[in-house]
Amino acid sequence: MFRPNRLLAKFRAGEPCLGAWLFTGSPTVSEVLGLAGFDALIIDHEHTPGGIETAVEQIRAIQAAGPSTVLARVGSNDPARIRLLLDAGVEGLILPDVRSAEEARRFVAACRYPPAGIRGAHFTVSRAAHWGRQGERYYRDIDKELILIAMIESEAGVRAIPAMAGIDGLTMLFLGPLDLSASIGKMGMLDDPAVIGALREAESAILGHGVMLGGAALPAESAADCFARGYRFVTSGSDVGMLHAGAARLLAGAR
Repeated sequence: MFRPNRLLAKFRAGEPCLGAWLFTGSPTVSEVLGLAGFDALIIDHEHTPGGIETAVEQIRAIQAAGPSTVLARVGSNDPARIRLLLDAGVEGLILPDVRSAEEARRFVAACRYPPAGIRGAHFTVSRAAHWGRQGERYYRDIDKELILIAMIESEAGVRAIPAMAGIDGLTMLFLGPLDLSASIGKMGMLDDPAVIGALREAESAILGHGVMLGGAALPAESAADCFARGYRFVTSGSDVGMLHAGAARLLAGAR
C-alpha cells in the first residue's frame, strides 16, 4: 500500500533518523527488525544475492510490522532493476559509489515518470500502487514521497559533491566509510587520520552546500556522535551484526 513517507517527513522536520541494513535476505528477520522501531530498514541488493521475489516478501513483512520506511540499495544504476524495486513498493532507493553529477542525474531520471524522468508507467497494476487501487494517487504523489540517496564512496565522489548539490529530486548524500578508505589506499583503516580527514572533508562539503547528510557510523563512534556533526540519517548496524552481537553476549554470559 502506498503511504506517506514517514522517514522523509522526519528528514524535513530536521529529526535525526536511525537505519539498519538487511543483508540476510530473510523476510522473517526483516519482520523482526520491523518491530524494533528503526526509522528505516535498507534491503541490500549490492552485496546480497537476493532476487526481486525475496525483496517483495521483505517489503511486505516490514510494512506489516510497523512504520519503518523501506529503502533498498541497488547494485547498479540500471533503470530496469530500479523500476522493479520501485514497482515492488520500496519507499526509497540508495545508489552506491556515485562519482559524478551525471550519474546522479541518471539515477533520479530512472526513478521518475515522464516528463521528469524515464520510469516506465505500471502504476495501474503495481504492488507499489496497491495493485492499481491507488494508481492515480501514486502517480500524482510518488515523486514528492520518494527518497533518493547517492552514496559517496570515493575521492572522485567527494570532488563531485558541489556538482551534485543542486540536483532536483536527490534527497541526500550518504558517506560510505569503508569504500572511501579503500579509494585513498587505506582499506579498512577507519581510524587512520587520512580516512578521518577525507570523511570530515566530505561532511563539510555536503553540509556547506545545503544538502542533507547521511552515512554509516564508524566502529569507534555512535550514531549520536554523527548526529552532533550534522548527520540527518545514520546506519549503525545490520541484521548480520545484530545476530553476531546477540549470540556473543549470550555465550559470554553462559560460560
